[in-house]
Order: sequence, then structure tokens, then C-alpha cells
Amino acid sequence: MPPVRPGRLRTTPAAGPSAPPLPRRTLPAAVVVPAGAVVVVVVTAVAVLAPLVVAGAIALAGLVALFWLHPRAGLLATVVAAVLTTQLGVLGAAGGAVDEGMIVVGAAVVTVRRLVRDGSVVWFPGLAWFGAFGLAGVLSSLQHDVPTTLWLQGGLLLLKAVLVGHTAAQLHWDDVAIARIVRAGVVLGVVLVVTGVLNVVLPGPWTALVAQSGPEMHGPVAAVVGPFRQPAAYGRIAVILAAATLTYQLVVRSSLRGWTLALALSGLSLLTFRVKSFVGLVVATTGVGLRTGHRSVVRLALVALPAVLLVAGPTAWRYVVADLELYYGGGYSARSLLTAGGFALAARDFPLGAGLGRYGSATAAEHYSPEYVRLGFEHVWGVGRADGWGAYLLDTQWPALLGETGWLGTLCYAVGVVCAFVILLRRVTPDETPLTRWLRISGICCLALVLLDSVGAAALSSPPSYVLLYLAPGIIASMRFDARSRGPS
Repeated sequence: MPPVRPGRLRTTPAAGPSAPPLPRRTLPAAVVVPAGAVVVVVVTAVAVLAPLVVAGAIALAGLVALFWLHPRAGLLATVVAAVLTTQLGVLGAAGGAVDEGMIVVGAAVVTVRRLVRDGSVVWFPGLAWFGAFGLAGVLSSLQHDVPTTLWLQGGLLLLKAVLVGHTAAQLHWDDVAIARIVRAGVVLGVVLVVTGVLNVVLPGPWTALVAQSGPEMHGPVAAVVGPFRQPAAYGRIAVILAAATLTYQLVVRSSLRGWTLALALSGLSLLTFRVKSFVGLVVATTGVGLRTGHRSVVRLALVALPAVLLVAGPTAWRYVVADLELYYGGGYSARSLLTAGGFALAARDFPLGAGLGRYGSATAAEHYSPEYVRLGFEHVWGVGRADGWGAYLLDTQWPALLGETGWLGTLCYAVGVVCAFVILLRRVTPDETPLTRWLRISGICCLALVLLDSVGAAALSSPPSYVLLYLAPGIIASMRFDARSRGPS
């Protein structure tokens, strides 16, 4: 008998009567063989005759599994797809469909997952108002006989940012999960800095590679596009990340690498030569400094701000006034025409507008809305119908909401934005952690910057910024719900 190791006790099962095995039930071969053959034939035929259907089914099953088993990874994949896919043109026209498919599938799966596991759903702030906005658009579309596919596409385009926020609200968040968001943001920031520096060093080859066009020159300096195709997209994301990095330095932990990253992102955002990037950077840095209340930062701002305004103020003011005149002036630029047209449709079809997908949106541009023809845009460069004449059809946001959903829908959307903004102003708990406070302040900056950009761009519905718009309100809503569920500690 072999020796037994110390600390281990060998046991043997007790002898006794055992239950008889259950009978095995199998289908007869006369049924199994024909059924298996039919399945093989059907699957093979579908794969050969309709490979896109099979590929779509496999992709759908993969997305469902991803969002059910690893919902945060699915949310991160959605953000990455929205920020990079359509801008890089990796999938061409299909990029937007992939982006929107991930958003819809993720929102549906994560909501069902929350109901099954927790028996509850977190109410995204302002969801009722956003729902009323969507309802106004649907009613207007039905009233004006807009094709179903068009108003569905147009409605999803305007509400997909809200769906991303709703998805984030259904997950549980803590400091560990927020720290992962910080790391992902740092990676994206480093990518923007590296590509921006390459763009500055090699403007011609880099712009030809990424944007398939020549660089936009401002004197001897080319406007930075980074990994995107437009300088405006780079400036928008760079300013958002610069504000988030600065907030982290002042609220959580300060480091030389963090300050370097914030400074590099700020400088490269200015090299896009976009007025909104400059104004957004000034507003964000000033707001973060005042919000965090660091005396050294406030003193530095009080000392530096007059000097900056003295040197750059007159030039910046001329650019700001020129942009406002371009967007909302009484001239005949594309943006001013779109603004005037939005007000005209809102007045003509009071209070619901002309219908989803009919004005100022990517859907209206792709199918060239009949409203543009009625407004006389058809033969105007920038908003015309001829090939290459509609380059500025998407350079608007609030006039697009007015034109498609009227005053009623636009008011509902604006109230929903206010609700999402307000939840970020209040602490989750009286003793919230620095990372939670960082998320709230960064969310305020992101929302304010995107709203600022929306005065002359479809920033609420177009990549790369829309996917970040309601992430922080959704996460804070989830944390507040969990804090209430736990009760006072």
C-alpha cells in the first residue's frame, strides 16, 4: 500500500445500493438523418446564396454575446467605432451602419441584461424629454408622408447619442471602472499627440494619406487633422481630452506627464485654426480652474488672462465675429441659408417641423430633401444638388432640429440637454471620491464644448464627438441610483 501524504486523507465511497441509471432517450435514425441533412443543406444554401445574411447573423450574435458577457468592453468598442471608423473611412459608407448597429444592439441587450439581473432599469436624465422630441419628429414625419426608412434613419441619427448614455446608465460603475476610462482616454490622447506631431512635421504626405487631399495651409503652417479627415474633428476631440486631462491634474493627481499631455493637446488643437477650438479651450480651462478652486490656478489665470487678451484678443475677436456672421448673419453663405431655412420651416410647419430626415441632417443630404428644392437651395454652391455642391449641408445643428421637429421638438431636446447637464452639477454622495468628481467635471466640459461646437456643426449627431456627449451623465445616473439603493451608510 503506497504511503499517504501528510495532511491528505484518502476516503473511499461507502458501499451500498445505487440508483439505476436513467434511460437514454434517442431519436430514431429515420428522423435524425433526414433532419440533419435538411439543416446542412439549408445552412449551406444560405451561406452560398446570401453570404451577407450569414455574416450579419454572425456579427449580430457576436455583438449580443459581447454586450451580455462584457458590457463595458462592448461600450468601449462602440465608442472606438464611433470616434475612428467613419473618420478614417475604413468601412466607407458602411461605417455609419456599423456604428449605429452597435449602438442599437448594445442599448437593447444591456437593458434586458439589467432587467434580468437586477430587476430594474436606470432612468437616464432627461429621457422623457428626449422621448418627446422623438415623438414630435415621428408625428411630423407621418403628417408629411416621409418614407418610413427615412424618418427611422433620421430619428436614430439624432437620438443615438442618447442611446449611448442610456447604455452607460444600465451598468454598475466604481472607481476601478472609472480608472479604466482614464487609461483609455490617456491612450487616445497619446494617439492624437503622436499623429498631430507627424501631421506638423510631414503635412503633405500625412494629409494625403489620412484625408486623401492636400493640406489646408495657414501661412507656412498646415492645419492639423491627426487621424481624422477634417481639422474640426481633431480640434473638437483634442480640446475635450485637454480639459479632461487638466481636470485630472487638479482634482485627482498631478504629474509631469499629465501636464505635458494637457499642454500638447491644447497646442495642437490651436493648430487646427478653428475659432471654436480656441474659444472652447479658453472656456474649458477657465471653467475647470474656477470649478476646482485651486488658488494657484486662479492666481495664474488672473495674471495671464489680461496678457493673453491684450495680445490675442483683437485677432480672436475678429475671427469670432466673422464666424458668427458666417453662421447666423444676413448674407448668402451656406450656413446662413441653412439657418434661415430652419426658421422658415419651423414657422411654416408650426409646431412640429417638416419631419425627420428632411432638413440639415446627413439623411436629408444623402437623399437631398425636397425641402431644399422648395427653399431654392438646389442651385446654390455649398447646399446645392450638383456633384460637389453640397459640401456644407451638414454644417448646422439647431436649425436642423428646428426644421425637422419644429419649435416643440427643439424645445423638448433642449430641456433634455439641461437635465443631462444638471445631474453633473450635483455630487453623487457627500463624500464622493476624487475620480467621481473628475468624471462629473470632465462631463460638464465635454457637454459644454460639444454644445459650443453645435452652433456651426452637427456636433450632437456626427462623429467623433457625439458618442462622448452623454456618457458622463449616464454613468453618474447609474452611480446615483446605486447610492440610493444602498441607503445611508
